[in-house]
Amino acid sequence: MRKLTYDEWVELDIQYSNTPDLSDSLSASGEHYLLVMVLNKLGFYPHSREEAMETAERLLANGYTK
Repeated sequence: MRKLTYDEWVELDIQYSNTPDLSDSLSASGEHYLLVMVLNKLGFYPHSREEAMETAERLLANGYTK
């Protein structure tokens, strides 16, 4: 998995922070769709809300390039 640029990392971090935890919602929220949109823009194509959250977590934990 590639490291994000700083700007990409910040964009993903903001959206991830706005997205409710899966245990807090029974159905997809607009924030989950926005998270998937950001991931798609970055070249990642999750197939579920769970996969979107996991992908975002891994990318954010990976840090960014300077």
